Amino acid sequence: MSGPNQPQNPALSSIRTELLVGLIFAVLAILGFIIAAIIFFAEVAVIGSMMTYGTPYGTPYGASAVAGVFIAYGIVFLIMFAISIIVTMRIYRMYKAAGSGDVAALKALNSLGWAIVALIFSGLIPGIMLLIAHGPIQQLQ
Repeated sequence: MSGPNQPQNPALSSIRTELLVGLIFAVLAILGFIIAAIIFFAEVAVIGSMMTYGTPYGTPYGASAVAGVFIAYGIVFLIMFAISIIVTMRIYRMYKAAGSGDVAALKALNSLGWAIVALIFSGLIPGIMLLIAHGPIQQLQ
């Protein structure tokens, strides 16, 4: 039984399911990044106010050192967040290609390098799902 949104090839159906699981967990990783960003900026605000108003004269040297550390962490965090979004968009495009039966687009998006990037930046499950789907995608005709 195949409808308009169902792939004709059974291998595509399995690949689509693997990509859906990866996509769900990649989105959860992005939500985790957003929650971590809220906590991070709240900590920056609290520590910044403590450094400024914690003593009668403030601690300008200590405040600038702490601000530098927070800026460095913030930059690393933003880079990781941006790469996680790019990985999630790529998984989504692969999922849509598998759903529409576009084997050429699916093969063009399939890459072990991106699976490793997903492992690092989007979590274990999205990366593992891309690694699992890699072989069957390569075997598609």
